[in-house]
Amino acid sequence: MKSSLQLVTWTLAGLALTCVIVWGVRRGRGARSDRLRVADWLTIARFVLIAPTVWLLVHDEFGAAAICYFVLGWTDVVDGMVARARRETSAFGMFLDPLGDILSTSAVFTVFVFDGLIPRWLYALMLLRYLPLAVASLILSRTTGPVDFRSTLPGKIVGVVQGAGALWIMIWAARGVRPVPGDGPLFAFLAVGFVSIVVSQTVIGYRHVRRAPPRARG
Repeated sequence: MKSSLQLVTWTLAGLALTCVIVWGVRRGRGARSDRLRVADWLTIARFVLIAPTVWLLVHDEFGAAAICYFVLGWTDVVDGMVARARRETSAFGMFLDPLGDILSTSAVFTVFVFDGLIPRWLYALMLLRYLPLAVASLILSRTTGPVDFRSTLPGKIVGVVQGAGALWIMIWAARGVRPVPGDGPLFAFLAVGFVSIVVSQTVIGYRHVRRAPPRARG
């Protein structure tokens, strides 16, 4: 009963934080008056699921965490399909979608490293890959306008790689097996996936600069 109450509390806290994030993004993107679409709600659901996933991992409920994380990852696949099918692509959704990926991945792998399920070098690599994205986005937004975070093929591949890797770790941890079988190849697989995000970031930056006015590019 106490654990269930704690889980509900964490979920409500995640919901409250999600509302703050969505309000901030909508205000920053000038979309406060726009109606939230189906794809947007799916992306928002991903934010809400981060808190219960982390709580389950912290309390070693790896089986339930894997299910929660699978649903979280599935929203990442479905929201893009829905947005394209219903022609609901928006600047708000394109910014919120990668932000959800960053927050969910960082949260899950932070628990992994503290629980000894992944090596520290892999965690450091995961964090460092976001540094060029943050710096480049800041520079480009100030020099050539808001950055278009439309998804790229390398970015989608990274999402599948890190999602599959995280689920693999959770499933084996749920069986009480440590270290995780295939940890060497698995961590190398994840490392390649994390590094490849640089390719996606480069594509986003190049695409943004090409679309900028000639004076801004200069």
